[in-house]
Amino acid sequence: MATGILGIALSGLAAAQAGISTTQHNIANVNTAGYRRQEVGFEAQFSGGTSFYGAGVGVSTVRSLYNQFQDSQVLLNQTQLSSNEAYANQASQIDLLLSDVNTGLTGALDAFFSATQTVASDPTSDAARQVMLSSARNLVSRFNNLSDSLDSMRIDSNLEIAASVGTINIYTSQIADLNGKIAGAEAGTGQPANDLRDQRDQLVAELNKLINVTTVQQGDGAFNLYVGSGQPLVVGTSVTQMTVTPDPDYPEFDVPALNLAGGVTQRLDASLVSGGSLGGLLAVREEVLQPAMRDLDLLALSFAAEFNRLHQAGFDLDGVAGGNFFTDAASLSQNLQPAARTDNTGNLSISATLDDATQLAAGDYELSFDGVNYTLTRLADGVSASDPSLAAVTTLGGVAQGFTLSAGAGAANAGDSWILRPSQGAAGAIGLAAGMTDPDLIAASSSSADSPGNNENALLLAGLQTATTSVGGGDSFNSAYAKVVARTATLASGADISVAAYSLLTSQSVQMQQSVSGVNLDEEAVNLIRFQQAYQASARALSVATSLFDELIGILR
Repeated sequence: MATGILGIALSGLAAAQAGISTTQHNIANVNTAGYRRQEVGFEAQFSGGTSFYGAGVGVSTVRSLYNQFQDSQVLLNQTQLSSNEAYANQASQIDLLLSDVNTGLTGALDAFFSATQTVASDPTSDAARQVMLSSARNLVSRFNNLSDSLDSMRIDSNLEIAASVGTINIYTSQIADLNGKIAGAEAGTGQPANDLRDQRDQLVAELNKLINVTTVQQGDGAFNLYVGSGQPLVVGTSVTQMTVTPDPDYPEFDVPALNLAGGVTQRLDASLVSGGSLGGLLAVREEVLQPAMRDLDLLALSFAAEFNRLHQAGFDLDGVAGGNFFTDAASLSQNLQPAARTDNTGNLSISATLDDATQLAAGDYELSFDGVNYTLTRLADGVSASDPSLAAVTTLGGVAQGFTLSAGAGAANAGDSWILRPSQGAAGAIGLAAGMTDPDLIAASSSSADSPGNNENALLLAGLQTATTSVGGGDSFNSAYAKVVARTATLASGADISVAAYSLLTSQSVQMQQSVSGVNLDEEAVNLIRFQQAYQASARALSVATSLFDELIGILR
């Protein structure tokens, strides 16, 4: 019996020591990111045979305390928070740029048309004409600066995406390495490798802030990670590296991609990356930055073309027919010329002629050939038209697109395609027409005979401020720009609201998670006392058992 008592006492000491060690481990990691509170699992030992006496206590396992549902909610809310934060940050910058009185177009447009109206009021005034030229220079400078600023945001967006992809590759490599360590450790002991699992789950949480991932637990303890619509990112200890590659439709923008087996590169656009800061960057680019750039370019091109058209119909101070006031529309729409895809097998040369800049859409077009028909697709909304004749495909849904196409030398093969970008770069290229430095050249008169006192053409030019054009579906130039500002402001405001909502949801889900998994120092202090008392009691039982054993030995002597 004394030997049984000794064994039970020793098992109690070992169990209490395990409890103390685990409690101390919890306390030591109270500030460790991703650490889950651990708890010792105890089980009563049975002596076996016909004895009904217990044989002490054993440690069955040391387990991490967590709730899978709560962990999933934290990941879900966090990835959406990161996405909306990235979106809101860039959208608010674009909103401020477009709407600010010192950087936006509204004030410059108003000042230019006000100066034009002053010339109409006094067409012979040299001072009024000088002010109109100065206001025009300020207006084109605003167009240029806005274009440069938006392009800088595009460059920064590409750099951020590249940096995010680099960090993602680091995290996935570390996760794959931990997968191997966890599988090896658990196969050897049959017990969960709690600390390694916590490290891996923390890496998954950090990765989830960059890109939304789906985790699948494997039987050996490893995690498989997938992105998009099921593209593998980590499978066991194997990693699919991410990279960046130009968007085929908008090559000035980079998109993330996966380097799959066999040398295949799969692009991940905004439709496949739904969360994390990377998803936010792709979404704000597609919904805010690209539309703002396209609309600004179209506005610059249409404005220059319409103002030039009226100015050419007038006569200057010397009775000479007016010329271009701003850069010629044909120069601003140089990207209207179809650019053949690099993988075309045919060599057909296609040219485009600008007919009416105000009919151009705020977007790009793709022209494709299937062997019989040409198909022109407006990429902004997918509207298309097909016909064997190039001249017929430029009318989409019964509406002319402002240009015509014609075939040149060479021949097209089935599968060939071309990209047309009618207004791209117009805002950055617009300026005063060559030679428009002399205020006498302003064509304010509608008649060479009545010049210089006639102001009828100047009135028409000033009237463009409120005249209805086809830009923006029937808006004036000011209204068309106001719509761009309003749309951007709405999207930025919506992102701010989403940030506030997901901040609250993330905070609440983290609190619920920590109520289970977090280390509570008060609770751990109580556990220390409890295990200390158990250890002392087992030590006392060991002392009693030792005394009994000594007494028994003494009797036998």
